[in-house]
Amino acid sequence: MITLAAADTLAAGASAATELTSTVFGMELNGTTEVYKVLDQRQLAAAPATIYTAPTSTTAFIKSIVVVNNGTVVRTFSYYRGGTAAENKITPTFSLLPQGVAVYEDGMGWTFYNSAGQLLQGTGSPIMALPMTGITGCMGETMDRVNCPEVNTVSGTTGQVRCQAIWLPAGVTVTNISFHSATTAAGTPTHYVFALYDLARALLATTADQLTAAWAANTIKTLAVTAPYLVPASALYYLMVSVVATTVPTLKGGTAKTGAQLAGQVPILNGLSSTTYATGTAPASLAALTVGTPNIWGCVT
Repeated sequence: MITLAAADTLAAGASAATELTSTVFGMELNGTTEVYKVLDQRQLAAAPATIYTAPTSTTAFIKSIVVVNNGTVVRTFSYYRGGTAAENKITPTFSLLPQGVAVYEDGMGWTFYNSAGQLLQGTGSPIMALPMTGITGCMGETMDRVNCPEVNTVSGTTGQVRCQAIWLPAGVTVTNISFHSATTAAGTPTHYVFALYDLARALLATTADQLTAAWAANTIKTLAVTAPYLVPASALYYLMVSVVATTVPTLKGGTAKTGAQLAGQVPILNGLSSTTYATGTAPASLAALTVGTPNIWGCVT
């Protein structure tokens, strides 16, 4: 429980004004008189500022705090006690999804929800994590690395766009995208890019154009996206790879499917788009995929 002595203060700030609504619930104790009430409710300012001061001769006990993001983009917030300097912070700088909710409960810590009410993470509640055998920092992979047979798979001809479905949980921040070449290196590359798309094939995050950077055989390539992407909902997404080169590298993946009729059901799990890539960042949107038989390993960190 957060306890404030008489004249002690609680402060808060957000990354943008009038976007995050903060409601603080608690109890004021004056002698033996207990008053349970909403201690403060407001839209947070863009800079840390005092939002509540415990009255004279009163001890305040904060039972819960609810923060709602009323906006359409990710916002950050933090709380402070006894001032607004860095040494007064009592939370990290939390990120909150658009229309998301963050809840602090005494004895439970902070929990975060997306706009559909899906639990994203909790700092104090006993939320079980799924087993993860991916590379260090992996937040999701197109196929389990343990079970990937690491066979040679083709990534298409030069400039061709190949996508592979990946399940990502809400609340994950995509900072990097990785693919692993197989026995054929990129021969004289002039451009290549990795990207993340939603199931409607709209671009969510892209790496920079790698131009002539080498990509050797049997080598993992991890590229930073130009702007980290916070996943808003647990769902299937697509990882995309496209290489413009004299020789397109083969990629590690799974044994090719027989026919791929099942993989071609909606949503298509992997395949090529008629959209091509030549230079710059990834295309803003992709044409429909034609299902393919190769399965490509890829991951996000």
